[in-house]
Amino acid sequence: MLKGNLKLTRLALGTVFFLVSLIIYSYYTYSAIHNEVMRGIDNRLLNAATSVKYILGSDYHDKTSQEISFASYQNKAKQLSALANDLNIDYLYSMILIDENIYFTASSYTQDDQNNGKVTQFLDLYPEATPNNMAAFLSTAPIFEVSTAHRGHSKTVYIRHIAKNGKTYVTAADISLDKINTALIKRLNQALFHFCCILLILLLVYIIYCYGVRRSLMRDHATGFSNHIALEKQLNKSNEHHLQIAIVLVNEIDNISRFFGTKIADEVMRKLLTHFKQQPGLQSRVYRITTNKLAILTSKETPFDELYSVIQSHNKNTPFFTQPFIYITLNAGVARGNKSLLLKNAHIALLQSKQGEQPIVNYVEAINDTKSLYLYNVEIAKEIREAFDANRVVPYFQPVINTNTNTVIRYDCSPRIVTSQGEILTPDTFTNVLKRLRMDTMLTRTLFSQCISRFRKSTTRWGLTVCAENIADPTIYDHIAYELHRYPNPENITISILESQVITHYYEIKSFITMVKSKGAKIVMHCWGNEFINTLNTLKIEVDGIKLDGEITKQLINDENTSQFIAYITDVAMQLKLELVVEAVESNTVAELLNELNVTLMQGSYLSKPTPHVSPF
Repeated sequence: MLKGNLKLTRLALGTVFFLVSLIIYSYYTYSAIHNEVMRGIDNRLLNAATSVKYILGSDYHDKTSQEISFASYQNKAKQLSALANDLNIDYLYSMILIDENIYFTASSYTQDDQNNGKVTQFLDLYPEATPNNMAAFLSTAPIFEVSTAHRGHSKTVYIRHIAKNGKTYVTAADISLDKINTALIKRLNQALFHFCCILLILLLVYIIYCYGVRRSLMRDHATGFSNHIALEKQLNKSNEHHLQIAIVLVNEIDNISRFFGTKIADEVMRKLLTHFKQQPGLQSRVYRITTNKLAILTSKETPFDELYSVIQSHNKNTPFFTQPFIYITLNAGVARGNKSLLLKNAHIALLQSKQGEQPIVNYVEAINDTKSLYLYNVEIAKEIREAFDANRVVPYFQPVINTNTNTVIRYDCSPRIVTSQGEILTPDTFTNVLKRLRMDTMLTRTLFSQCISRFRKSTTRWGLTVCAENIADPTIYDHIAYELHRYPNPENITISILESQVITHYYEIKSFITMVKSKGAKIVMHCWGNEFINTLNTLKIEVDGIKLDGEITKQLINDENTSQFIAYITDVAMQLKLELVVEAVESNTVAELLNELNVTLMQGSYLSKPTPHVSPF
């Protein structure tokens, strides 16, 4: 209510301000036009009255009354009438003063005067003479007056002259107030017309400007698609009170922007928006609502499965761009219901999608699953704590095999947790909870110490992945440095780092790599290709090898671009003398395709599954 009253108050104040401004402007305009018209009238009267002298001649008033014939007078009157008509003046005349009386010596006439027999004759008395009229015979300057005479309401100018014989006479010009008002109204109408034209132009400019600004404000300039303002406006004005929306997050946009620039990042978003917009059969509106998020708005009747299929139509394992090679992954939250809660609920579902590592989450399902997920996390957290206390955290090893020689070049270590019931938990079931408990550094220390103890007295080559958070922890950093220093054959140890974390922890990782390599161990970049570090950045951090992300390998059979990408990476690795390992080799077909692409180092369930034991070299 208060907000509504405030709007009304502002509207009233704005209206008053507008009206006051309009009144001031109108008064100023009227005054300016009135003064301009009156100056013009005065100048016309002066010119007309002065012209009377030249029409009559310099010796007209030197003559006696007997010397001015009727014909001569009539000729002068006719000339004055013609001039008055040309100048749009009512009367032009001259007068003399005789014994305190004023007489006409010449005068124009009108058609009405002729019709009514009121044409002024030579030396006709002017009984309506005013004091100003009398004063004009003594004034050295023109005298103006507005008076009412037998010729009606008019404005008159009187100009005094002296004939050669010393006789004083006055020439005058009259214009009726009606003509003055007509001229003033005409000028005001012209000004009003010009004002209306200008106002119309300004109004058109304002409308075009507002339309342009509005369109600009509701448009994402980088992609050309509607933005979050347009989405909110659409939700507000929609006649449908129940709608459905999907908020889609592109996880890699920030990284793409940092490494390839905002132009490439915007182009990725534009292509994805276009992809969703062109999906057949889906009646929807597509918006870019933030740098890395887009929205798909549909009616509530659209089946969730249909919307799910549209979002899943993007294949995360196929390169989204090939120049440069870029992969993107999506998370989405979908909500259906009252439009006032739509965005909030969709973002809640999106958050659940990210936390639960599910590609798409429906808000209704998210709410229903929250309780069970909470209970599951509590149970897993309990198992993790007990596992560390009871030494039930064990390393599993999967070999990296040279398929040319059929030999194992090293064993890569990954964690397993043995529950109190003897169940073996894989990393995908406890990694998120482990991070929430902030026990991932403890896991790294435990695995690293177990591997050090197991392989210290052997020549087995082994590897372990270390995350950026561990590297940033001084205790883990110092522990790894100390153990590498004491290890008899550090060249047999390979430490992997995740490519995605190099972006946000570049300097910490670079320092860690320098330390590891100074101790004689090797560094491999893990999950290479699923993020955006190009060859130059790989070279900058001086790694010894790269391990291609398994999600890329899985697309090798069905996607020609993936084959080209792996062939390209193979050539780069050979040129830079880097070890290239391709993981997730799960079939003979994939292994054969990789052999054709000159890939020799492979890892995957087809070759060997992770086990708690290793075979000696």
